[in-house]
Amino acid sequence: MNAPAEIIVTGRNITVSSYHRSHIADKLAHLEHFNRHVIRFDVELNHEPNPRQSKSSLQVVITGRGKGPTVRAEARGADAHAALEAAVGRLEGRLRRDHDRHQVHHYRHQRMATGTGRA
Repeated sequence: MNAPAEIIVTGRNITVSSYHRSHIADKLAHLEHFNRHVIRFDVELNHEPNPRQSKSSLQVVITGRGKGPTVRAEARGADAHAALEAAVGRLEGRLRRDHDRHQVHHYRHQRMATGTGRA
């Protein structure tokens, strides 16, 4: 079994509390089901100080790095929870599509018996 992915949280123009760090770790923990090759998640929280941008003042960018292609998702929201939910949802959708694409679908269409069994 692989070790859990390392999660690095950085904040620009915002202080990231330990509560937010643990909340982000909980949200990203269930994404390892889709791709076990991700070694590190870089989460960047960016606060826009312009009051005219209050509806989308917080931006969350999540970048997953590891073996294979780098996956990235970003979202904006009025607060940290809304932006994080949107970014995790987008990243989960991307990882789910990639996971489904690599699954082997042999035996999906099995032949039906054509005989009635009578002699």
